[in-house]
Amino acid sequence: MSDRLIYLPLGGAGEIGMNAYVYGYGRPGAERLIVVDLGVTFGDMDGAPGIDLIMADVAWLEANRDRIEGIFITHAHEDHIGALGHLWSRIKAPIHCRRFTGALAAHKMEEQGQPADVIQIHEARPAVVQAGPFAVQFVPISHSIPESAALIIDTPAGRIIHTGDFKLDGTPIVGEAFDPVVWHQIANEGNGIKVLTCDSTNIFSPLPGRSEAILANPILDFVTSQKNLVVATTFASNIARLKTLAEAGVAAGRKVCLLGRAMRRMVSTAQETGILKGFPARSAPKRLPICRAKSHADRHRLAGRTSRGLGAAVARALSRPPAQGRRQLPVQLAYHSRQRARRDPHHERVFGNGRRCL
Repeated sequence: MSDRLIYLPLGGAGEIGMNAYVYGYGRPGAERLIVVDLGVTFGDMDGAPGIDLIMADVAWLEANRDRIEGIFITHAHEDHIGALGHLWSRIKAPIHCRRFTGALAAHKMEEQGQPADVIQIHEARPAVVQAGPFAVQFVPISHSIPESAALIIDTPAGRIIHTGDFKLDGTPIVGEAFDPVVWHQIANEGNGIKVLTCDSTNIFSPLPGRSEAILANPILDFVTSQKNLVVATTFASNIARLKTLAEAGVAAGRKVCLLGRAMRRMVSTAQETGILKGFPARSAPKRLPICRAKSHADRHRLAGRTSRGLGAAVARALSRPPAQGRRQLPVQLAYHSRQRARRDPHHERVFGNGRRCL
């Protein structure tokens, strides 16, 4: 039998979250394999009550792990990296990624008692990672988390482009900008592109995306105009937005607090890996107070930001601080909150609960 190229999505295709894709090349039943991303999705009371994390079924990979050449991680969002520590022991293949993603992947592995030394850090294109019949390059692409990468996967059957999540942003504030010239070069190399595997949440929206850079002035104007405490929720991984918010808070004469382990870890990791530079010193993770404001005078000078997860978790992140006293954030009814979210009718109930808690 002749060799063949296969594509097997174990999760993420036709859904948001739990990204896990397999590419294979070789004789049928004996293909050499690579895995792209190992992510999670999140349960909720409507669809999966009592379930925190949902991961791909990797039983087939486990049964064929002697054929796996490596695991390639496009970026460090939970729906692409969140299952790595949980599932690696069943696959036991080398992990390939870029520096910032690798630092966060190491945390994931160590939290689950797995060895972090299986993670191999690679530079971006033109560096090539050879994994059996696959020659893989990490191509910088802009997204809401730094150092995201699309993958060029060259095979004997032709070139595959696995985009990973992306946003066409020429001025992302933090991280690498989208470069159309590079992509034209990639398309015109050799025999061109055989397969485009496109993975982007809002790909079906006809509206153009807005650059992160255009938000700085509106956010500064908003923070400056508020008389009381300002709370902003955003993905902890959106380092550019955190920087914009922190700079606005400092410019408005406020104390800036990062709330939550995930947010502090993201910022410190971004600083340690050289991704984040010029972050306001007053809001550096090691110098942050626990945010106990003793008086109204203290509170009105606070600008806090707390992390959220995918989907409905934005409202949960908004409701948890006042509902559970997390870090004793002094939120009161008169204070203003700003949510970063694309509202989904399915999550209206959870959003309502968050607003009632405030």
